[in-house]
Amino acid sequence: MKFFKLSVLALATTLALSACGDDNDSNTPTNNGSGTPGIPSQPPVDISLSDLEQAKEMIRTAKLFVSDNQAVTQAYEGASAIITDQQDDRLGYALDVPNDLFYYMQENNLSRLTAANIIALANDEAFAVALGNIALIPAADFLATLNSDGQFALTGTTEVEIEDYEYDYNSQTGQFEEIVTVEDTFDLSFDGYQNALSSNTSTDNFKGSLGFKSIKIGTGKEAVLLSSTTKGATVNGQFSEKVTFNDEFDFAEANAAGVTLEKGVITLAKLRLEANDSVIEARNFAIEIMDINKELANGTLAVRTIPYKIDLTGQMIKQKPATNVTLTLNALANAEDIKKFITVDNAGNMVEGAGSFVGMEVLLAIKGDVSKNDQLTIPLDFQAQLERTARNTIELKGLTASVDGKTLYITGESNLNDDYGVVSSQFVIKQNNASITLNVDEDNDFITDNNGKLGDIIVNGKDFGDLMDNDGKITAKFSDNSLIVL
Repeated sequence: MKFFKLSVLALATTLALSACGDDNDSNTPTNNGSGTPGIPSQPPVDISLSDLEQAKEMIRTAKLFVSDNQAVTQAYEGASAIITDQQDDRLGYALDVPNDLFYYMQENNLSRLTAANIIALANDEAFAVALGNIALIPAADFLATLNSDGQFALTGTTEVEIEDYEYDYNSQTGQFEEIVTVEDTFDLSFDGYQNALSSNTSTDNFKGSLGFKSIKIGTGKEAVLLSSTTKGATVNGQFSEKVTFNDEFDFAEANAAGVTLEKGVITLAKLRLEANDSVIEARNFAIEIMDINKELANGTLAVRTIPYKIDLTGQMIKQKPATNVTLTLNALANAEDIKKFITVDNAGNMVEGAGSFVGMEVLLAIKGDVSKNDQLTIPLDFQAQLERTARNTIELKGLTASVDGKTLYITGESNLNDDYGVVSSQFVIKQNNASITLNVDEDNDFITDNNGKLGDIIVNGKDFGDLMDNDGKITAKFSDNSLIVL
């Protein structure tokens, strides 16, 4: 495996997470200023409602969620369609350009590649192989540089011509013929692109970065604009021994020589994509990883890399349908637990020690709204915390979900088998003083009794009705014989 490359494409992929949102090794994630959501708490009780009305109000709110589910899904699916297929293809090709030039310059010991140089290389076979199905027609300001420590920079504008093809067998001629599958031409402009993810200096504490002020792909209404900072992404790696972290670095070879990654941290300050009157922004993204290893009976070193922290804040803004959604996510496993309890067995598989478990928490918040049409605005307000509290137990510490100003509060627990598969779950849904307990089997289906009852509707310890499932028709029947069909 070649040198670990964090390309602009990896940064752009982060935006997909945003379009859905500390070096503390304790079990409890903290709000470190990145917008991490806190543990949800149960909303206050509406004391103006009678017990029976509280029971009915909880079911009415649940019905709103059920009835709006399809509309919400359709609206948010439309909102997440930010770029067209052609723009997506162009984005991929555009992000190949700096990487292709970097490797060509490195292979040919070049420190500088001007527009005139590139034009002169138009018929050079090695250059054509480096660019693949991409051809460049650069403007005079187009310039790529590579310094002695392996750091690459690119600026300026070029026209990009894409021609992709495949071979198809012609039974009449008995030959394979070339068929063009993609033809496209677009303008591409780089401002302040810097790739300092490669170094020729030996160190056990590598620090690199990748970023740019902007990358503009296409023109007019078809344009896609990526913006960041020149050190938008940073990569820090603490190794067990000194390494030269350049393009020749190979993790597999380093591991075989006994070198491991003690801690790796990848951070992203900000990345913004603008296209088709829409914006996705990822900010405060961080992921932390570490290696665990074991020398096997055959003398080889088995190394496995574990991510143990993810922190992300993201936002999606779109004009049609009008959308403004923010996501924050924090997932954290206890790093010290990983070191103590996770091992590699003789087959090279990661295993958790008997009678022990790795502490873990996930916090998630999604908030915003989408206009399905000029008359209907669909809100989204969701916040949840999950925690692994035992080897075979994951607890839903709290989840709040709101619609039309009304909120349901849910707690629960899932039981795992020895292979970490969910075998059963129980959820308690609450609103005011009303609650209903639902059970879920290993197939993720709700469990009913012999009469089709899903659960009792309880308010202040008293039974005010039943939630029934009659051949897929969910109905709440209350103590006053009234019904609400979900």
